[in-house]
Amino acid sequence: ERPQEKTHDPPVPFLRGLVSAAMPTTLRRPLDTPFRQQRLPAWKPVLTPFWVMLVFLAIGVPFVIIGTTLRSQSDDLLEMRVQYDGTDTADEYTPCRIKSSNVGAQCQISFTAREDMKAPVYVYYQLSNYFQNHRRYVKSYSEEQLLGCLGKGTRDNCGGYDIDDCEPLLRNGSTLLNPCGLIANSLFNDVIILDGPKNIQYSGLAWPSDRKKFNQPEGFRRLVNNSLGQQCLSGVNLETRKFGSCSDSVCEMAFGSSDFSGCKAFYCDQPDYFDCAEGSYYMFFYPRDDRVQYIYETFPEVVAPIHGVNSDRFQIWMRNSALPKFRKLYAKITDNIDKGETITFNITANFDVSTFKGTKSLAIAMTSWFGARNNFLGIAFIAVGTITLAFGVAFGLKLVVAPRRLGDERYLN
Repeated sequence: ERPQEKTHDPPVPFLRGLVSAAMPTTLRRPLDTPFRQQRLPAWKPVLTPFWVMLVFLAIGVPFVIIGTTLRSQSDDLLEMRVQYDGTDTADEYTPCRIKSSNVGAQCQISFTAREDMKAPVYVYYQLSNYFQNHRRYVKSYSEEQLLGCLGKGTRDNCGGYDIDDCEPLLRNGSTLLNPCGLIANSLFNDVIILDGPKNIQYSGLAWPSDRKKFNQPEGFRRLVNNSLGQQCLSGVNLETRKFGSCSDSVCEMAFGSSDFSGCKAFYCDQPDYFDCAEGSYYMFFYPRDDRVQYIYETFPEVVAPIHGVNSDRFQIWMRNSALPKFRKLYAKITDNIDKGETITFNITANFDVSTFKGTKSLAIAMTSWFGARNNFLGIAFIAVGTITLAFGVAFGLKLVVAPRRLGDERYLN
C-alpha cells in the first residue's frame, strides 16, 4: 500500500481544518513530471584548457575571415571627396567659400574617376563640427506639425497640441514657422547640380520609414494648369523666382471654389531637381498662408512648394546624425562612370559653416552589399579575431609547456 503523502498544515488550528476540507492532498501535490520535479537531462560542460582553446579558435578564425573580406570589399569601392568650404579649403575652391547665409556664391567641383564606377554612384554632402546630436537641437521640432497640423489653435482636430519645444525658432516675427524648430530651419540649402549628360536622381532617396513621418498641411492642394499659371507668373522673373501669387478670381477658376483664395503658381524648369514635369505650371494652395511661413518660403532654392515637407532633401536632413562629422545623401547618379571620365557639379553656396568653424565637402561613392566604403568595420572584425586567436594560442602553449591533469589530487589541501 502506498504511504500517505506528508502535508504541511497551516499553523493556525481553525485554518487547518478549512484548508484540509477545501483542498484534497492530491491537488496540492506537484505533478510527477521531469520538468516539475527537476529531473530533466542536462549537460554540464567542464571548461578545460583544451576546450577553452578550441572555443577561442572557433571564434577568432571566422572573425578574421569576415574582417578580411569586409576590408577587401571596402578597398574595392572607389570614393572621392572634395572640401569646398571651411578651414584648410584649397585655393581653387575660394569662390565656394562664404561668410554668411544665402549668399548664392557660384563655383564648380570636378571629379575624375580613377577606376570604373558602376551605377548607382551616390552623391553626398559632408559637414564637420556640426552637432546635430545636441540635446536642445534634437528636441526642437513638432511631430504633429510635421504630420500636417498647422499649429496650436489653428486646426480643430489637432487637439491644441503644444509646439513650445520648437523654441527658439517658433516664429519669424509674428508669423508661425511651419515646420518650426532648429532642425527644420537649419536645412542644408546648397544647390548641387550635375553638369553633363549623366542621368541623376534627386528624389526617392529618403527611407520609407522616414516618409511616414511627414505630410503636407491639412487643406493643401495642387494641380497643373498651364494657362492660369502663366497668368499668375506673367510679371515674375522666372530666372530668379519660380513661384508667385495669383488673384482670387484665378484661384477660384483653378480650384472651383472661393475657399482657395491666396493660391500661388509654380513654374518647373528643373524637373530632375524638383521632381516635376518640365515646363509645367503648377497651381498650389497652402492654408493660412498669410499667417504661416512654410518650408518652401524659407528655403525656396532647395524645396519646391508642390512638395514642401515631402521633399527628400528635407526628410533626409531631419534624420539627426549621432556624430559632429557626418554625411547625408543628396543625389544618385544612375549611369556608369568610366575610368578617366570627369564629372562636374555646379554649386550654389548658401549654407554658412564659418559661424560654427566647420567644413563642407562633396563626395561621390560606390556601395556594395554591406553599404558604403567603411574600413573601420573590417578592421574591428580583424582586431577582435586576432585578439581571440591570441588567447587561443596562449591556452595551447599552456597545454604544451605546463600541462595539468584534470582532477590531480596533489593539488588538494
